Amino acid sequence: MPESASEARESAPRVPAYEADAVRAAEKPALAAGLPLMRWAASALADVVGAELRARPGAILVIAGAGDNGGDALYAAAELCGVADRVDVVLVRDRVHRAALEAATAAGARVRSTSEACADLADYTVVIDGILGIGRLADRRLSGSARALVERVLSLPTRPRVVAVDLPSGLDPDDGSADAAVLPADVTVTFGALKAGLVRGRGPGLAGRVHLVDLGLDAALRLARPALTAPLDLVRVSTPGSSDAVAQRA
Repeated sequence: MPESASEARESAPRVPAYEADAVRAAEKPALAAGLPLMRWAASALADVVGAELRARPGAILVIAGAGDNGGDALYAAAELCGVADRVDVVLVRDRVHRAALEAATAAGARVRSTSEACADLADYTVVIDGILGIGRLADRRLSGSARALVERVLSLPTRPRVVAVDLPSGLDPDDGSADAAVLPADVTVTFGALKAGLVRGRGPGLAGRVHLVDLGLDAALRLARPALTAPLDLVRVSTPGSSDAVAQRA
């Protein structure tokens, strides 16, 4: 008999998962050393989305928030302008990662309003969810234009493919709790370490296939205690900062 989905999960390799504070602490030495973690993350994200487009060519909608998560999405948008039929960006906050937005628009991405994007959602093959990452927030529920756009995507009878940046926006990175206005991802591209919320609570049902991008944080993460280890058949993605890449250059 073929194994069930639950049996397949349990037979997958066990992967350490970390809470957000531990991941942020592991990133600090790399950021202090000037390593371009955001650009590495964005390139890996663009590669994953590019693979989606090779399977089904079309246009991309990038939903970008105010923080580093939005910056990752916008730098990826810049790289994808040469691959997608069209790259549109919706900024759901007044603040934005300015350098990343300039890179995206210089490459050919166009900024659209929430209402314009809502009217044209059927045109997009892929939606990149870059609204919220693992930053500290008192309330992770989406609001305003971000919530309106997500609810509109959720209402579609046939949805575009959704690629989440680090984790689906609105999902708690530690306990996996979430309200109704969270876009279920077909693929989640998570950076540096597996987030505990992706394998707790509602996380497994919202994350889709998880790609773990190696940013070279392993040494720093060894100083932290994982929140848990979970069976997960994830896809590992290398970057110039990956542990194996650094070893080859040494």
